[in-house]
Amino acid sequence: MDYRQYFEPYAQEQNKFLKNFFRQKKTEARRAAPTIAPKMWEEFEIFIAGGKRMRGGLVRLGYESFGGKKLKNVVPVSAAIEINHCALLVHDDVIDRDTMRHGVPTIHTKYKAYHKKTYKKDDPQHYGDSMAICVGLMGIYEAIRLVADSDFNTERKSQAVEFMSRFLVDTIYGEALDVDLTYHKNLLEKDIININRLKTAWYTIVGPLGVGASLTGISPNKLKVLEEFGLPLGIAFQLQDDILGIFGDEKKTGKSTASDIKEGKNTLLYLYALKKGTPKQIQQLKRLWGKKDIGSTEAKEVRQIIVDSGSLKYCQKRARKLGDVAKLAIPKITRDKKLQKVYSKLVDFVVQRER
Repeated sequence: MDYRQYFEPYAQEQNKFLKNFFRQKKTEARRAAPTIAPKMWEEFEIFIAGGKRMRGGLVRLGYESFGGKKLKNVVPVSAAIEINHCALLVHDDVIDRDTMRHGVPTIHTKYKAYHKKTYKKDDPQHYGDSMAICVGLMGIYEAIRLVADSDFNTERKSQAVEFMSRFLVDTIYGEALDVDLTYHKNLLEKDIININRLKTAWYTIVGPLGVGASLTGISPNKLKVLEEFGLPLGIAFQLQDDILGIFGDEKKTGKSTASDIKEGKNTLLYLYALKKGTPKQIQQLKRLWGKKDIGSTEAKEVRQIIVDSGSLKYCQKRARKLGDVAKLAIPKITRDKKLQKVYSKLVDFVVQRER
C-alpha cells in the first residue's frame, strides 16, 4: 500500500470529524462568552484547514501496527493530535514572530489587525500575542479532552493521555531550548540535533504513533521501538523543513523563504555554512542571518552561501541517512507487509517532501 493511499482517505475522515467538532465548539462558545469565544474557534478552524493530517494518520498507523481493530474509534484521537499540533504552531508563530502560515496570516497577526481596526489604541501587538496564546491553550486542552472522551476503556485512554503529556512536555523543552540557544555563541551540531529531537521528532512522529499504539493496551516498554523509528525520522523531517524554509516554493509551503533568515533560526544549514564557508562568506552570513529587514537580494545571497559552502548538500545527505536508519526499525514495529510499506513510503515522503 502506498503512503498516500493510506493517509489521504483517512485525512478526509478526520476533516469530517473536525467540521462537526468546530460546529459544536462554536455553539458552546456562544453560550459561554459570545463576544470573543466564537471568534477564537473560527480562527482556529481556518488555521487548521488544509493540513496533510499526517500526525493524525500516524495515530491510526500506530494503532494498527500493534493489532488495533476499532478504526472508527481512533478518528477523534487522530483529530485531537491534529488540534494539538496546530495549537503548538499558534504558539510557535508568536515566539518566531511569523506573520504567515499555510499561506494565510498567523493568528496573532490577525488579532493584531483586529485590534487596530476595532480599538485603535494601546498595544495591538500585545493583544494579538495574548489572544493567540489563549487560542493555543484552548486547543491543547480540548485535544486532551477528546482523547479522554474517546470510545476506549479507561486504562487505555489513561495510557494514551500519559504518552501525549510526555511528548508535549518534551516539545516545550525543545522550544525553550531553541529560544535560549538563539543567544548562545559557538553552537555545535549536537545542539541543533537535540532541539530537533525534542521539538520536532517527538510530537511529529514518535508521539502520534505512541498515542495510537497506547490505545491497543500494549505495554509501555514495547513502545520503545517507535523511538528507534520516529526519532531519526523526526530529525530528518526538521532538516527537510529547514531546507524548505529557505529554498522551498512559497506557493507550496505557504511560508516566506526569508522568515527563517529574518528570525535568525537555529538550523544545521546555518551552522554548517559557518563551519565550512570561506572567511568572507562567514562574515557576510553572520551579518545577514537574523536581519529583520533583509531584502530579497540579501536573502538570495544567504541562499547562495549555503549552497556554495556545501551546507545544503550536507543537510540533504544527513536527512537521507536518518531516513535509512528509520527504515531499519520498521520490521521491529510490525510484521504486516502492507503496513511496512506504508512506513517505508512515509520515510521517502518525509525526506523528499516539497511542503
